[in-house]
Amino acid sequence: MRLKRGVNIITNFFCAAVVLGLLNPIPLFGQLGTTATDSYASKTPLDTIGAPVDDSFFEQKYLTGDWWGGRSFLEEKGVNFDLRYSSTYQGLIQGTGEKKFAYGGKVNALINLETDKMHLWKGGGFNVHLEYRHGAAQSNLGGTLFAVNTAVFLPSDSPNEWVASTLTYTQKIGNGHQIRLGKFNPIDIYARHSFHGGWGVDRFMNIIMVAPPSGLIPVVFMGGLVSINLAPVTLTAVVFDPNDRTKDYFPGDLFKDGVNFGINVTRVAKLAGRATSYGITGFYSTAEGTDFSTLGGGVVNTSTETGAFNINVQFKHNLQESTAYPGAAWGITFKGAIADGNPNYVQASLLAGIAGNPLFIGRPQDNFGIGFFYYNLSDVLEDSFNPLVSITNESGLEMFYTYSITPWLYLGADVQYINPFRERFNNAFIGGLRTQIRL
Repeated sequence: MRLKRGVNIITNFFCAAVVLGLLNPIPLFGQLGTTATDSYASKTPLDTIGAPVDDSFFEQKYLTGDWWGGRSFLEEKGVNFDLRYSSTYQGLIQGTGEKKFAYGGKVNALINLETDKMHLWKGGGFNVHLEYRHGAAQSNLGGTLFAVNTAVFLPSDSPNEWVASTLTYTQKIGNGHQIRLGKFNPIDIYARHSFHGGWGVDRFMNIIMVAPPSGLIPVVFMGGLVSINLAPVTLTAVVFDPNDRTKDYFPGDLFKDGVNFGINVTRVAKLAGRATSYGITGFYSTAEGTDFSTLGGGVVNTSTETGAFNINVQFKHNLQESTAYPGAAWGITFKGAIADGNPNYVQASLLAGIAGNPLFIGRPQDNFGIGFFYYNLSDVLEDSFNPLVSITNESGLEMFYTYSITPWLYLGADVQYINPFRERFNNAFIGGLRTQIRL
């Protein structure tokens, strides 16, 4: 009896370790909560701010300047380059784990080709996002489930290696309609969102703030997206393979394990004379996932479950907009979601915050943000492990400020206070500094 009990305990811990290893760092994220019409570009909200920029070294847009007119010439011909190097120095100040800081670096190379300007055909475009990360900085600190440093977490499982995380073709049709096909990095879909945007280097660092996890979207996916402009309403539908395709370029097994569907309806409006948007997004997957109810009790051979879904609502409103600098604003954002909880590890989530350009101190080129999140993980998953491995929900608060030294050099500070999903871990207080150079 003692031997059997010991085997059961060891088996439970083994199952827990396997599942927690799969969940940490979390491999699935993203909720399609922005319109596709301006979802991917090499430009961020900072680029839309109309601050005067001249040709002097400290006022030019890029460190390397205009390449003696070469960059402008290429842009006129439809070839756009945006190369950025970001560095972070981050560590655990308080919490469970080693109290040390470490350095990490990230290269983002964004290339856009516009067929109109290349005199090929109307409305076409090719989008490429190349990524490279290096260094010893950790993406998960203090026992957190979700990555606290998006830049050093992605591309997933590919340190010191160049990865093309986005390879898409976009075709514009009629008045604002779009079709996009290829390999998608979901973070690029959020790139120009004034709260989430910035790839984890311009704005928030925690992946929940950068691309809120839904449990259904892989780190990189392959599929197609259609956006229909019915101003002031935009309809967006997406169909994609449920597996992570970070390192895949020409796979022959697409949709072998199922199909994921998503649809978003977003309406833009004015509230108190300022920009407002609200919408609803739904995802559903036909892929099989682990049935969490079979993980406990010493069971090694788990069964599967289908029917994963996630439904979320979003609301965004500008509290202040600049008249002197078009595009500069700050405001509030809210996102709430419900999900099935089995086989989706997410059962519900809440995110709210304030972010944008700090116009109240006269710094339209800077960025600031304060955000709170709460993720209710699957009750079935928690019950399967408790009390042998006590896991619970994860919540946290993140604050950042990014200071524009020049249009091509940014310096930022970020702090996070997180209640980890591992119940026996202390609350984590994480601090970090970062820089970004636009080359």
